[in-house]
Amino acid sequence: MTKNPSYDHTIIPPCQAECPLHMDIREYVDLIAQGRVMEALQIIREGNPFPSICAYVCTHPCEDACRRGQVDNPIAIRALKKFAVKFGGDKMIRLEAETTHDEKVAIVGSGPAGLAAAYYLRKLGYPVSIFEAHSELGGMLRVGIPEYRLPREVLDIEVQRLIQMGAEIRTNSPVTSLNLLFDMKYKAIFVTVGAHQGLRLGIEGEESAGVVDGATFLREVNLGLKPPVGNRVGIVGGGNVAIDAARTSLRLGSREVKILYRRSREEMPADPNEIEQAIEEGVEILFLMAPIKIQSVNGQLDITCIRMEQEEPDASGRRRPAPVPGSEFHITLDDLITAIGQAPQVPKDFRLRIGRGSTIRVDPLTLTTNQKGIFAGGDAVTGPASVIQALATGKLAASRIDDYLRHRYPAISKEKRASMGDLLPRTIEMIRKFNRYEPPIRPSQERVKEFMPVELVYDWEGAVNEAKRCLHCGIGAEILSRDNCAACLTCLRICPYLAPFLDDRGEIQIAEDQCIACGICVTECPANAIAFRKPQEQRRVDEELEHVIESAAKSKSKPLIIGFCCQYGLYGTGALAGLWRETKAGIWIVPVLCIAKVESRHIVNAFKAGAEGVFIAGCDQQQCPRENTAFWTLQRMERSKKMLAQIGIEPERVQAFNLHASDKNLAEALDRFTQKIGELCLVSAFKKEMKK
Repeated sequence: MTKNPSYDHTIIPPCQAECPLHMDIREYVDLIAQGRVMEALQIIREGNPFPSICAYVCTHPCEDACRRGQVDNPIAIRALKKFAVKFGGDKMIRLEAETTHDEKVAIVGSGPAGLAAAYYLRKLGYPVSIFEAHSELGGMLRVGIPEYRLPREVLDIEVQRLIQMGAEIRTNSPVTSLNLLFDMKYKAIFVTVGAHQGLRLGIEGEESAGVVDGATFLREVNLGLKPPVGNRVGIVGGGNVAIDAARTSLRLGSREVKILYRRSREEMPADPNEIEQAIEEGVEILFLMAPIKIQSVNGQLDITCIRMEQEEPDASGRRRPAPVPGSEFHITLDDLITAIGQAPQVPKDFRLRIGRGSTIRVDPLTLTTNQKGIFAGGDAVTGPASVIQALATGKLAASRIDDYLRHRYPAISKEKRASMGDLLPRTIEMIRKFNRYEPPIRPSQERVKEFMPVELVYDWEGAVNEAKRCLHCGIGAEILSRDNCAACLTCLRICPYLAPFLDDRGEIQIAEDQCIACGICVTECPANAIAFRKPQEQRRVDEELEHVIESAAKSKSKPLIIGFCCQYGLYGTGALAGLWRETKAGIWIVPVLCIAKVESRHIVNAFKAGAEGVFIAGCDQQQCPRENTAFWTLQRMERSKKMLAQIGIEPERVQAFNLHASDKNLAEALDRFTQKIGELCLVSAFKKEMKK
């Protein structure tokens, strides 16, 4: 069947659709599984302006959407990004940008939205100036996130790269009037001042000494002020700021830290991993209770609390907590940190229209404010949000500012993102189960002593094994040529995951949301009517084989042996490392994404090109995430042997490695195979001489 090499019918996977930046997660996770880490980092950098920052603090909504979670656990996408950043050499990457436009753009605030807008505006060729009130860039990245979660070195490197791109940095430069920026010849302004003002509890005694809001507390710590905290500290709230404040208090020397949260554990909005780590470190969380009064007594805080109960869910679906009459009790603390939310503080002289929660009102499509040439985004518009959401807003702002300065209407995306349904129970049952490989973390007794990173980076084996768990959603097989389909039902019979089915008209269909791209149906279809949605999956074997044959012809090494080897085993797990040989030995490796993708014609074509022997080697059948790959590979090998026998080629010239549990020492097995091929070559040469 002739295939158009330009077609690409891949479906956007749920992880990519859920990512605010729509990163090509499926691609870089698969590259990590193959051991191609530098290429993975390149894909990551194409979709994310500050991947090293996201590698530490992204809330990873992609993992919540990951369909692997329906089987066992989601892929650890954020941790794999951190691995690629470290092992791919991200520290050494330098960025440059040319200035191709005259219009200057001012960015007020240097949080993630502001930094991202500056990055993309520089890529578009605009002169950019960042105005920051503090002495260093980063906004909440620098003053709101503890260093044990985001090392300052990581942030500094990304800021330095932005400076290399030509962004002008103006620190210690609070902006009080936007009109002054226009007077300075800036043609557009992006306001992203963040949400740094902590919300009040609204209870008696809140002004007492020893009561501080979480945003202020973390800001002072991150700026090196190290505010004094007592032995007994309480935190009110259940979000990430509350968890950060609690764990920071421990690191500052507090012996007893309690979090007071008015809802249940299940409703706590903080990252579940952060909650678990806080508990491991000694933080006590008191659920279903809230403070109602604060009194200062002899230099200590007497907190009157009341127990809460949950009523029926409200319109938002959350169960509203209600106080239990007569359940009041007292807690004595040295300090109380309130972390129930934050709001922006937008200067009145900005003259921007303010909406609910003190946020700036903007047009959601263009991010324009009520003043011409002024755009706004980030937490100042949405309220406290995630870093990845802020980066996406910054990217959008750069695009909209470009539209404005180029005097064009903003382009409305007409792209329809196909949604993939859930895996069916029968599909889930057939998928191999593998435990999630979590990145290592430092022991709790060590990490509370300092502000060093808690989570460590995967080693090579851990990252590769975790990445191999990916189901390759949206990249599977389809019936590309309905005319060629013979309705033989072969695909229906052999698919390990029951993806093919008969529709109401009696035609074979392949469920696009149930196929996980094992490739068995593609290689076994007798009519060649099935193809991968991503054409490179099929063309790669042919291209690699052609390249090897050309290289082997130049070396003229004999006997020529060609091996089709699983790329995951070669470069990822290293399970096939023993198969490498010097080219002078005549052994040439054709890396393939899976041995299931090796067809009988590939084996035959290798002999047609002059090979004296061919072998196929799988990665590790105990670790291979796909079912039945070894079985169908052996079936194709037997068919190939029969075809070759008809033209006088001995079946011993075709061998399989690492497809059985009995395969142990691959190097020795290959040596024996090489010796056997050499003997067969001598016999063939002798027979030719005898015929003469």
